[in-house]
Amino acid sequence: MRKLLFNLTPFICFTVLISSYSFSQEITEEKIKQLAETGDEKEILIESSTLMNEGYFYLADILVNKLLEFQSENANYNYRKGYIELYSKRNSIEAAKYLEKAIKETDKNFDMFSVKEKSAPVDAYFHLATAYHYNENIDKAIELYQLFKENSKKKSELLPIVDLRIQQCENAKNYISTPVNVYLKNIGNTVNSQYPDYSPVISLDGSAIYFTSRRPWANGETEEFRDPIDNLYPEDIYVSYMDFDSTWTEPKKLEFCNPQRNEATIAVSADERRIYIYEDSTGNGDIYYTDFYHAKFHDIRPLEEIPNLNTDSWETHCMMSHDKKTFYFVSDREGGLGGRDIYMVKWDEASQKWSEPINLGAPINTPFDEDSPFISIDNKTLYYSTNGPQSIGGFDIMRTVMDESGNFSSPENMGYPFNSTNDDIFYTTTLDGRRGYMTSQRADGYGEKDIYEIHNDYLGLKDVAILKGIIKTVDNKPIPEDFAINVKLVCLDCQSQQSIQVFPRLRDGYFITSLEPCKTYRLEYTNLTDDILMGEDSFTTLCDTSFQEIYKEVLLDVDKKILVTPEEEDVVDIPEVNVEEYPNLEFIHYFDYNKNKISTKKGDLKKFVKAVEKQLKDGREKVTINIYSSASHVPTRTYKTNENLAKLRAENMKYDLISYFENKDEFKGRVNVVIVSSEVQGPEYEKDAQNKDKYKPYQYVGLKTE
Repeated sequence: MRKLLFNLTPFICFTVLISSYSFSQEITEEKIKQLAETGDEKEILIESSTLMNEGYFYLADILVNKLLEFQSENANYNYRKGYIELYSKRNSIEAAKYLEKAIKETDKNFDMFSVKEKSAPVDAYFHLATAYHYNENIDKAIELYQLFKENSKKKSELLPIVDLRIQQCENAKNYISTPVNVYLKNIGNTVNSQYPDYSPVISLDGSAIYFTSRRPWANGETEEFRDPIDNLYPEDIYVSYMDFDSTWTEPKKLEFCNPQRNEATIAVSADERRIYIYEDSTGNGDIYYTDFYHAKFHDIRPLEEIPNLNTDSWETHCMMSHDKKTFYFVSDREGGLGGRDIYMVKWDEASQKWSEPINLGAPINTPFDEDSPFISIDNKTLYYSTNGPQSIGGFDIMRTVMDESGNFSSPENMGYPFNSTNDDIFYTTTLDGRRGYMTSQRADGYGEKDIYEIHNDYLGLKDVAILKGIIKTVDNKPIPEDFAINVKLVCLDCQSQQSIQVFPRLRDGYFITSLEPCKTYRLEYTNLTDDILMGEDSFTTLCDTSFQEIYKEVLLDVDKKILVTPEEEDVVDIPEVNVEEYPNLEFIHYFDYNKNKISTKKGDLKKFVKAVEKQLKDGREKVTINIYSSASHVPTRTYKTNENLAKLRAENMKYDLISYFENKDEFKGRVNVVIVSSEVQGPEYEKDAQNKDKYKPYQYVGLKTE
């Protein structure tokens, strides 16, 4: 985003001198390179100082590299290079190498424009501490922060920050010593690139990921619009879909993206028909949106249906709650607690209007920055990021839960390695809260910022029911856009019989919404084109379960504009089963390298689950399905270790089997799924990954009933 979300104090100078070379004329990369080739040391020094003071770090870097050719050990020049590496390139490891040279000679009266200045400013201690902090060298970071406090001028603009940083370091020591149990991975170079990739928004079912990237356009349309400050291409929004084998497809740039404009993802509606967008053409940054109709997303427009949302201040992020009763957004407007704060507006049924913005207040908001709110489908679990006193470094992801009175709990840091000592932000989750995606900058990244996937077994939603449904068509094609169909959900025993309008996702007819436990609902399937009620259904949610899913499936005849009874599934060839004695069923699937998921909707796994169904229908009361998974010794960069890969194969299978049987009322509670083993087996790796026949027998997931 053009106005950086991760900025710190700019490069500080005390005397502003404008060289005769550049700022009296247009700055270009060619002119800067020419100066680096032909200018003397004084000219290059003055120009680099001016460029850094103005924030043109990419161009300044060209000149600083030349200065280091003149004097490679000069503390002043190493300070400049370290600063650029740390804050412009976000390369804290490389930055530390230069800043370590810079602190060898410091001067409180540093003159950045003097060719005689060999020293670095005392600020070099602070910036080296920051590099150590990001690199998890916590004790050294604290030492350097303290040295900065002892040696800096009393009026330094960095002094108010240094105590915060020391506190964050102490937090980091505590969290790193007691890590949380999560499985975290970079989602790979199909989605991530050598350029910044960030702000992921995952669909609730995990099948699509929308994200922002600063990669170039394929045909060179964005070449002339690179940012002169950092030489990066404009922001654009992409979408990638998860294939049946759990891999992400090649990202597709969305049609409304403009080569001259920055557009960044903020949030996506559950039906994926609306995308909320950050755009900065006004100079401050505002919230926009685009809607999907006529087979495409249309050009973006300011979000004006929420009063007093976009202002002359900076609005960076937003999200609508799934019940559409609360809208959360971020702003640095006057009247906040400091920096960027999270606000909300509430929908009033009586007046049919949105409330005035309400600051969420302390302890969620702090005198520092809060950003990227994400509300779970239970409409009460809020995730967001802060760089305040609860962080362990940079932005950290926090979690807070709203009680029945509408008050949020004291926020909790998600811990380490969920959070790192660098920036962790833009966290969104799938339906049950156990799989999430975020932006982070870590050692295994492909670019300046990457997207990571996180699995956990302790953040699942509680006291919530979910309606998951799908509207299929008789020809198995996506729902035509010119046929408007929606699902009206009416709570029959809620106050004033509340209703929710839910639209199916056009690409596959999928729809989803949250429910209240212990309530009775009526579903109405309506043909909005002709205002005709096509069908009804009803159900009651359980009162004594912490999490439940209600699954509904209907078949639409588009030509006749009616709902029809689905035909029976194709008959699967299953051995005869004696009603009293149920033979154990077995299944095994062999994976290719790094693959970890298969579908219950096709192939031999479909035959297996249908065989289990038949036994249950024939009278078997309960079935236990044991899972055995394996990975070979062929190294996996994607999952870091083969143990992780074997475990993921087992966990994916367990999740899919439970979802399959628990979503069918007649089988609910009758199938127990147990992971018996997940291990690494087979011959030791001999750098012969091409010999797939050698390793494939040890890359499998197997099932056996008892």
